[in-house]
Amino acid sequence: MSDNYLRLVPYDPRWYPAQHAATAAVNAAHGLFPVAGHIAVEYEQGVTFFDAGANTESVHCPFCGSDIEEWWGDAMNQAAESRFEDLSVTTPCCHRPTSLNDLRYVWPAAFGVCALTVISPGVNSVSSEQLRTIEQAMGSPLKVIWQHL
Repeated sequence: MSDNYLRLVPYDPRWYPAQHAATAAVNAAHGLFPVAGHIAVEYEQGVTFFDAGANTESVHCPFCGSDIEEWWGDAMNQAAESRFEDLSVTTPCCHRPTSLNDLRYVWPAAFGVCALTVISPGVNSVSSEQLRTIEQAMGSPLKVIWQHL
């Protein structure tokens, strides 16, 4: 059996909400996704990669759009050695500095220490109004990650 997860991850990989904000965000999500199987803010021990699971298609340079998936695997292995404390990279195509968090992932992915997770949300998209409601409750801009496991 497979599951669909909606993960809302702060743009800043090291940011996490205060407890009252996390509770407010979960409450807002319950109102927006009433048929969801589970909703919670999940905290990780350190920076974690939230990927799209089976939805993942490719990784591209944020500057020129080149497919950099082959290089990306090595860059991820190197960053994992420091437990993703340093996400800085230089793109192999443009030789420009950026972050693993700022690469263009098809389907979106993100690094973070927490995520608002909605299991089986009962929808397959999030409107800008729904996202804004949760962002305001959580206190941070959020990346929308659709993970299929």
